[in-house]
Amino acid sequence: MKKLILIALTAIFTFADTGCKKYVSQDDNDPNNPTDVTMPTLLPTIEVTIFATYTGQMSRNAGMWTQHFSGCLFQEVEQGRYSVSENDVQNDWNTLYTNGVRNANILIQKAGATSPYYAGIGKVCKALLLGLSTDYWGDIPSSQAGLGIANLTPGYDAQQVVISDIQALLSDAIANLSVSASANALLPGADDLINSGDAAKWTKTAWILKARYANRISKRDPSGSATNALSYINSANLTDNSDDANANFSSSGGTATNPWFAFEQDRGGYIRLCQTLVDTMVALNDPRLPFYAAPDASAGFSGAPIDGNGADTTSYVSDYYAGADSPLPLVTYVEAMFIKAEAALRSGDAATAQTAYLAALSSSLNRYSGVDTTMVNAYIVANGTLVGTPTQMQQRIMFQKWISNFLQPEAWADWRRTDMPSLTPNPSGVQGTIPRRYPTEQNERLYNPNAVVVSNLTSHVWWDQ
Repeated sequence: MKKLILIALTAIFTFADTGCKKYVSQDDNDPNNPTDVTMPTLLPTIEVTIFATYTGQMSRNAGMWTQHFSGCLFQEVEQGRYSVSENDVQNDWNTLYTNGVRNANILIQKAGATSPYYAGIGKVCKALLLGLSTDYWGDIPSSQAGLGIANLTPGYDAQQVVISDIQALLSDAIANLSVSASANALLPGADDLINSGDAAKWTKTAWILKARYANRISKRDPSGSATNALSYINSANLTDNSDDANANFSSSGGTATNPWFAFEQDRGGYIRLCQTLVDTMVALNDPRLPFYAAPDASAGFSGAPIDGNGADTTSYVSDYYAGADSPLPLVTYVEAMFIKAEAALRSGDAATAQTAYLAALSSSLNRYSGVDTTMVNAYIVANGTLVGTPTQMQQRIMFQKWISNFLQPEAWADWRRTDMPSLTPNPSGVQGTIPRRYPTEQNERLYNPNAVVVSNLTSHVWWDQ
């Protein structure tokens, strides 16, 4: 694992540029800097980029803004107070496009029709990268993204077009992954850090992502989004938590290490679990709390206030998620079942909503080895039934999904889309409301005349309107 991730990082630094519009043409071929790269080297490079963006600062900000975490020191305090500048987002933008989308395009092109599994995985990875980008920035380069020197100033596509592009990529990927292994000139294996080349698992991941982005437009098209999300989930033929796609890490150290572990080693005390989440879980006697939170200074569990003050003795992320080699969720069975519950409820099928909701909640509670089964059963009795009006049922679904989406950017997307659960903004915030987007990255504003420039963090992206 460490060797593959180191190879991926080498490829990042060999082939990456400083931004999606900044490419340098080389007239001479340096034998120490190859101008071509193999598919088994490209794939882990792309996946490491997904890990870095889905589990790094973008995830930390989403967690702070949905009150899973509190920023307690230095720049995490500022970002927890909603102070995010066009400079702050530059690294993530460049990583997504230069190391991610550009290399995904190359992988898809290299795979062509001769290695459809590589092509299909590349398309799912590109969908993940474009999905995170549009969730945070709204209108983004999609159709012209990652073309290198062929287009130094890519045009921006409207978010509804980007989501259509994502759906098309995922449909193409499912078709690529449906062929027999013998139809591939080269098969992925250990170079695939997520699913080890398992085409069936990648197909399930693709269907869940299709459901994610169908459900994402629930404000824009409540009925159509519900119908499509249900269809995609049913097509996935999901079983249980073994269907999850995770970011995988190694305890061998260095760049292969889990980012929450590395963050605490490098920047101890910068971030802690938020009082909002911890107090909620304590009040519910939630059996997942010891798997979310490490013991605090008093050997109990506590969270920092929203503004991060007085956080010195409170809980960090537990070793279950923040151990050196702990995997982190990207696309999960639990998410799929919550989507199915919400979509079924929106379509008027309360019975299917209840079945899917209970599957989501039970799977979230029982995924932890050693969890207290008595507490699990009591929790399900107390919280496992959808009751009341459709709005009250949706509130219960989204509340439990908010708890289950720990560490995942999906928590912020869901909160913006539904305004559930109800959250009180940081009283020390530089603005009175929780951010709903990222500002346009600085170099895009300065050097790309096609950029759609937005500086207001409270401005709603298209699917949030």
